[in-house]
Amino acid sequence: MKRDYKLLSLFLGAVVLGAIAGLAFVHRPEQIASFPSKRLALPDQLQPALQANAASLNEPTLRSVYEARNFAPLWIEESGKLKAEAERVASLLADAAEQGLPAALYTLPATPGAGASAEAKARFDIAFSRAAFKYAKDMDYGLLGPSQVFADVSLPARKGEVEEGFSAAAQNGQVADYLRGLEPAGDYPRLKAALKTYTKLAGQSWPEVTGGFSKKDYPSSLVRRLELEGFLKAPPEASPGPPPARAAIAEALQAFQVANNLRPDGQLDRETLTALNLQPQDRLEQIKANMERWRWLPRQFGDRFIVVNVPTANLAMIEGNVPVIQSRVVVGAPDKPTPILATKAVAITLNPSWHIPKSIVEHEIKPKLEKDPGYLDSKNITQENGEYVQNPGPANALGLVKFEMPNGFDVYLHDTPSKQAFLSDDRALSHGCVRVQAIRPLAAHALGLQEDELSAKIAEDQTRRQPISQPIPVYILYWTVLPKDDGTVIFANDIYGRDAKITAALQQASGTRVSSAR
Repeated sequence: MKRDYKLLSLFLGAVVLGAIAGLAFVHRPEQIASFPSKRLALPDQLQPALQANAASLNEPTLRSVYEARNFAPLWIEESGKLKAEAERVASLLADAAEQGLPAALYTLPATPGAGASAEAKARFDIAFSRAAFKYAKDMDYGLLGPSQVFADVSLPARKGEVEEGFSAAAQNGQVADYLRGLEPAGDYPRLKAALKTYTKLAGQSWPEVTGGFSKKDYPSSLVRRLELEGFLKAPPEASPGPPPARAAIAEALQAFQVANNLRPDGQLDRETLTALNLQPQDRLEQIKANMERWRWLPRQFGDRFIVVNVPTANLAMIEGNVPVIQSRVVVGAPDKPTPILATKAVAITLNPSWHIPKSIVEHEIKPKLEKDPGYLDSKNITQENGEYVQNPGPANALGLVKFEMPNGFDVYLHDTPSKQAFLSDDRALSHGCVRVQAIRPLAAHALGLQEDELSAKIAEDQTRRQPISQPIPVYILYWTVLPKDDGTVIFANDIYGRDAKITAALQQASGTRVSSAR
């Protein structure tokens, strides 16, 4: 079971505040001096060889880079030796695994020797450019396009930025600096650190922990498991001594539960056993999946925005990197997932009516209507032009407040008459929209009203659309690894299996398969 009040502060501190505070700086084209227009003089042999090979490039950006240079080599000297900038870029490509990317995708051919032909040098230079440009695109856009993996992701396109930036950097010999600048800020560096930690652990095999233990003693497999991940201090091999006291084991187990978004009660329940029996390789792949999703995102979220983290079912409204509203939310059930989405809240509707989606009508309303002919009247539902509409009122499924945020999934933030759901640890219960516990404070703040002013408007019992003077960006995201400043991380449950799908796609892209305990 999840522990929300702890995780909410962790989510805000580790995911939102840390994440957004650093999102403003990324190397972009305007940060790199414009490249010189002077044509470079070249030895006769290498120039035509590069020109001929560049003609076969199917990437317009790279062709234009070479054309602007009069087909001067980017990476290799006439002597066959690598340029200093090439050495720096080659080091970054070789370390691609530190970004959670398959280094094999950026493998460079062997450097031609001094006696190599102009053709061999030209082919090498072109291959080097291809690898560096692919790395730039994968860092800036993600190795996987979101639509390659999911049908329910809508994020702003950023095509064109990396093409401009790479071109300018290449002409000025600043490609290594440019590539480093493409690394997302925010939580991404802490995810890199966690990736390094779990890469070291991935060679281990953690023992299986089973239930059915004595009420007086925890199983020895649990003790060893907690030692291996650092929740219990392991005794020296030379003098192991007595086993840890039960109180020490219980404390370590509770720390493990907190780190895995579970209720810290020291009990070996089903969810705790499932988390304990994941292997370090599973956690490693989970971290990579979260890093990939970071690469999909805009590099700036804005000074004022609303962010929802679906796996932990929490929301925050951020202004100037400070949370001004925090709330529990209810998100889509596993079979009705809430999408990954960037949109804007443009208005708030008070006392909304609910135009019931056809899928809900077919699967839920009509079966109930067959059993109870009075069902529609009891729920204040009418039929209008073939649509089923629930009229405004306290029993309306949208409650009394709805945020209007245009998007292709017809997903929005709203109130609910079912307040009991907010008390549950498992809040993946809705049809895909996001129910917000603190909906009135959130709406009042968005409209620049006091909460009692908003309540007075609601009490008029009139459906009213209140425009938001400055539309507010809304980000509905999916973080299952929440890094903390102290280097530790919180792992949340992959409720929709998104991590698993990204892992499979990343492995397919790299031609690898990793065994898993799942």
